[in-house]
Amino acid sequence: MNEPQASARVWQLTVAGGEALTPDGSSAFSPAFSPIDHRLLDPIAVATEAEVRAAVARARVAQEEWRSLPLAERAGCLKRAAKEMLRRRDEVIELAHRELGKAQVEGLFNEALGPLETVAGWVKVVANATATRTVRLNPLSFPRKTAQVELLPRGVVGVIAAWNFPVAGLYRSTFPALLTGNAVVVKPSEYTPRTSAWFMQCLATELPDGLVQVIQGPGQVGVTLIDAGIDACVFTGSPASGKKVRVRCAERGIPASVEMGGKDAAIVLADCDLVRTVAGITHWALSNVGQSCGAIEIAYVDRQIADDLVARLGDAWTRLRLGSDRFADLGPMGNLRQFDIVAAQVADARDKGAKVVCGGAALGPTPEGLWFAPTVLDHCTDEMSVVRDETFGPVLAVVRVSGADEAIRRVNAGKYGLGASIWTADLDRGRRLASRLDVGVVTINNHSFSGAIAALPWSGTRETGTGIANGAEALATYVRPRTVVVDAASGLEAYWLPYDHVLWELGSLIADAQIGRLGQAWKLPFLFRERSKILKRFFG
Repeated sequence: MNEPQASARVWQLTVAGGEALTPDGSSAFSPAFSPIDHRLLDPIAVATEAEVRAAVARARVAQEEWRSLPLAERAGCLKRAAKEMLRRRDEVIELAHRELGKAQVEGLFNEALGPLETVAGWVKVVANATATRTVRLNPLSFPRKTAQVELLPRGVVGVIAAWNFPVAGLYRSTFPALLTGNAVVVKPSEYTPRTSAWFMQCLATELPDGLVQVIQGPGQVGVTLIDAGIDACVFTGSPASGKKVRVRCAERGIPASVEMGGKDAAIVLADCDLVRTVAGITHWALSNVGQSCGAIEIAYVDRQIADDLVARLGDAWTRLRLGSDRFADLGPMGNLRQFDIVAAQVADARDKGAKVVCGGAALGPTPEGLWFAPTVLDHCTDEMSVVRDETFGPVLAVVRVSGADEAIRRVNAGKYGLGASIWTADLDRGRRLASRLDVGVVTINNHSFSGAIAALPWSGTRETGTGIANGAEALATYVRPRTVVVDAASGLEAYWLPYDHVLWELGSLIADAQIGRLGQAWKLPFLFRERSKILKRFFG
């Protein structure tokens, strides 16, 4: 490694420690080097507090016009932007590859292909979920009154984004926010500022000036965004940061959708289709180099088939190809911080008795880059951090269990509760077992692909957080209800002031009628008339 590359590594360590300085000391920010080969990347300027507040102010002005447009016009703008992204897909594939190390086929499928389909899916969700709703009122208690509930945009939505899906991760927040009439200010991850900015620039070309804004920098810039007067916040990231975001948003009285990671498990039952199961676990454990909150990180495997399954996994994983060419199976890890976490977890597991079936070490065609071999660890236990904590890398911990009951107990006892999958030939049994899992997403004989479907909620329990992405259930972050009640009655209401014995008797008879005591219900019309006379005399 020559001297410039060594300097880049030091810069990356400095950034991870919170400093926002380039190697020459200027006030700018960048992840410093490509994880592929440590090649220096162009610095990215950090937004100042004044620039953040100005971005929010510009977005608020633009939102006033945008919110008045019908859904069809908003959708048309986003569809045109999405089509342009598809035409320019080679640009984002290359950006994600250079900046994050993302394998180019994954860049095509995970980042480039989704925008138009995602817009179309969200249009249906928004149209159905935000239509004005008429509420029927009891004609006896509320005569001649009608009510409607409208859902209105909150205003300016701040998005603090993660680095692992720098474009696709933004689909799930920016599209519903914009379709429901909001403006958006995005703070991309400091590790992928260029790729996320490309997405926002493509959006901006088809939207009113100022409606979407990008501010760059480390975590403190996200804090500044929350403090700058936004009306809602969407955060994806670590539990430590997510908890701080929730508290800060609560202090400012704004809603926050916070997703804080996962430790997804595959429950592998003895009757599973071994070929499909091995292929499925391979894909969902290693896609994006395992850097996904919905990646399979643990396999709870029935002891009856564990030897066979582990052997098949080891054979398949050793034949996968790491590289930076177009058809490589895996790229490098995205940043040094995560690389070190993975290395530490593997070392901890080995020290505590796990068997390294394959991988287990840094390697690759470019030793200077952040390459880590796909790793299967067998005979893992709860004492190992690779079982307890989020890994976010190309590592699978295999825990051998005595059947489905033990597997479910272990999943439900875990720190996170995002997703789990059940691999079995008995679909009815799979559905019954799914009902016992305390997670947000359960998939039978597959894993986590539903995160790309706008109509299906993506959420979790425990330390995953309470945030909801996708589905009508997610819209509470982006819209607020307004109730409109119209009273067409011309007379005075019987229960209005002043109070007297007639009103008391009227209320008592109404209460009796509600529990089936109808003996004196005949008095009700007379009491209503009497109350009307009393009120007219009083106010008349």
